Amino acid sequence: MKLLKVILNHLTVVLALMFPVFLILDQFNPMMNFVDNDISRVLLGLLCVCAIAECLLSRRTERS
Repeated sequence: MKLLKVILNHLTVVLALMFPVFLILDQFNPMMNFVDNDISRVLLGLLCVCAIAECLLSRRTERS
């Protein structure tokens, strides 16, 4: 369980840092289309799932 929490923490941070980079790169070169493509949508969905799972795991460990 602790390993899962560590992995979720790192994955959430990495994914959360990717999107500002995508936004900045998209401002410099809009033709690359970093923000509005299928891969970005999947990564954003994965970020949301990781964040929700991390919150639920932290709530569970607080109650224990």
